[in-house]
Amino acid sequence: MKDVGDSRQRMNAQIAETGKLSGTDDAERRLQDFASAASDWFWELDADLKFCWLSARMEDILGVTQVDFLGRSPRDILKYGNVLFDEIVTERDWWDHIDVLERHEPFRGFVFPRRHPQKERIYLSISGTPVFASDGSFKGYRGGGREVTREILIERELLRAKEEAEQASLAKTAFLANMSHELRTPLNAIIGFAELIEQEIIGPIGNTRYAGYAGDIRQSGRHLLAIINDILDIAKVEASHIELADDAIPLADLIDAAMTNVRPQASKKQVDLDIRVPDTDRALHCDERRMGQILVNLLSNAVKFTNPGGRVCVEASFDDDSNCTICVTDTGIGMSANELKLARQPFGQAAYHTTRDHDGTGLGLNIADSLCRLHGGTLTIESTPDVGTCATIRLPTRM
Repeated sequence: MKDVGDSRQRMNAQIAETGKLSGTDDAERRLQDFASAASDWFWELDADLKFCWLSARMEDILGVTQVDFLGRSPRDILKYGNVLFDEIVTERDWWDHIDVLERHEPFRGFVFPRRHPQKERIYLSISGTPVFASDGSFKGYRGGGREVTREILIERELLRAKEEAEQASLAKTAFLANMSHELRTPLNAIIGFAELIEQEIIGPIGNTRYAGYAGDIRQSGRHLLAIINDILDIAKVEASHIELADDAIPLADLIDAAMTNVRPQASKKQVDLDIRVPDTDRALHCDERRMGQILVNLLSNAVKFTNPGGRVCVEASFDDDSNCTICVTDTGIGMSANELKLARQPFGQAAYHTTRDHDGTGLGLNIADSLCRLHGGTLTIESTPDVGTCATIRLPTRM
């Protein structure tokens, strides 16, 4: 190694004295100037895969002299150098990299850690291209390297934050999914006792105003129960706690049941309901309760956002591949593209909170979308402001 160091010193002295090396032309000198000015460093391996040239910048980045590398191969450095191993690059990765070199193949972005005298551990990324003579014989490698320690640390921090956020989200979802009994049981009791008081089951109240108060308690309790059910449903979907039954239900029966559920709401708002279902007894294999929930959510939304005198239509059909399509169309207020994007997010509301006059959790579309996907289907929505909205369910007849 002393001979290599002496030759390097003689070369530097010659450059200082003459401004160029004997045998180098202007093009090579320009390349050396670029290498000296670059923020990265450059290197060369000879035909024996030993370092024969490195730009001066590498000494600043690696904290070692060129003599520590010149005349040594990556195999030598791996055996006797200060190469480290971690979750980014293992010893096996290093030997695979050396196999690439010995096969004379190009490589890009090989990242590895290394000890540094002042910084302890740094991360480097190197890339190289094999060089061949005109007769095809291998002459070595030319390549470059750069320090990527900051990028690696930022990536690790982002990954750690992502994992912590995912764990927190899973904990929240698991908590909500397990709260079904604790939340619903006392609320159902409140609703039940309010109904007993309102109907004066065990005797007259004495003051009719109390019956009205009991009715308010019952109505508010049912509204709160509906909100809790929506939240628990989305939590169960996120936690994968929903198992679907495989029921064979005639399509017409599914739609009739959903329409019966929303008919009082439509009547109160003076919204017409229209059903267009093929005259067939063909069955849809699905979870009857969850599919009914999808339809009720879509129909309820359609009625909610349709003004008096408007119309909500349900149209269903089977195609030649026995897939089922159900469309829920309304003549309501519609949504812009941005409002539709917001409405499909959990807890999203299409209208701004300062102007909207429709209650609800904003989970209906998200729950319907999730349940459609659990059935192996899709839910697409098209909407135009002041024209209306069309929600289309596409399902296989078998899950």
